[in-house]
Amino acid sequence: MTAARRWPWIAPILLYAASTLEMIIMVTPFAAYFYSVYTPLFHGLEQSAATAWLPQFFLPHLAHTRLALFRGINWLGAILALVGIVGFFACAVQLYYGKFIKKQLVSGGLYGRIRHPQYLLLMIGGAGFLLLWPRFFILVTYLMMLGLYYMLARHEEETLKERYGSTTHDYLARVPMFNPFSGPRQHTPAPRARVLGVWLAIVAACLVTAFGLRALAVTQLYVVQRQSPDVTALAFRTMSDAEIRATTESVLATAPIRSLLENDRDVALFMQINNSGSQLRHLLIDLGMTPQARDVLDIPQDGDFIVVSQVMARNPAATQVPGAFALGARIEPLFLVGLPGNQQPPTISKLTTDQFYTDFSRILF
Repeated sequence: MTAARRWPWIAPILLYAASTLEMIIMVTPFAAYFYSVYTPLFHGLEQSAATAWLPQFFLPHLAHTRLALFRGINWLGAILALVGIVGFFACAVQLYYGKFIKKQLVSGGLYGRIRHPQYLLLMIGGAGFLLLWPRFFILVTYLMMLGLYYMLARHEEETLKERYGSTTHDYLARVPMFNPFSGPRQHTPAPRARVLGVWLAIVAACLVTAFGLRALAVTQLYVVQRQSPDVTALAFRTMSDAEIRATTESVLATAPIRSLLENDRDVALFMQINNSGSQLRHLLIDLGMTPQARDVLDIPQDGDFIVVSQVMARNPAATQVPGAFALGARIEPLFLVGLPGNQQPPTISKLTTDQFYTDFSRILF
């Protein structure tokens, strides 16, 4: 395949790989470089109501939920990612040994069960990374990758026919393409129009499911809302509504928050409640705080830590502030409040824009 024909297929796959690497690169020394490219992309998507949903998460990332369905998703994602990566490299060893050492069609091992085990394992690993870092944007690029892998698989089969002749025809008839439980059958590639229709149906079903999971997750979070002042408080651990309300009232009683509410009675606040320093650091990374700003924060290990943010509409022309979890909402961190307990007074630090990456797409839950 020529480079000119390969790049239209490879570029979206590289885009998917780069997007999934966010969860690794964002906490490394390369974060500043990565976000000089990655953050403007998300900021651009958020400027239009048609694409503002893409940077959002459709599954809980840090927050606990009342529904057991969501509690094992990270473990499932990690298992799928590990299986995909290990299996891919195992197949690579077998494939390149047969191709360059034995110089024959590889038809044993996993290649005796399905014709494209590497692509299948990349799909499995990709699904795992998607569950570990569940942005709509990554879901869309993952679905694009599935379609491209199928196209690449069909192209490779045509190349093998030209190289190995009848041996390839026998192999194609005997071994299924992706489904190891499918029996032998006559190999006749499906019409492209039908393949496109199936892929579009899969895309539609996955997007509908993702929006449904997000809507369900929001109802299962440990959240308390109050009307006056307009406050949404989200606990990242299991807490009763009474405990969340008590924490919220303690934060509202601090002098800087009282002053803020007195000066702007229409302000909408979002409180993210953490109960450990490590969890708080993770949240601050997800909110786009720079490593330099995190390093100078004095974060105790005991008590609750609440990041207080202002909720605003992404659309500057909007006349009403959307709900904190609405796809049209964005948040701007204002204060970090510490509630150490044991009758100790709260601590409060003002958060400023220069402590965060510009136009960062912040993770809510």
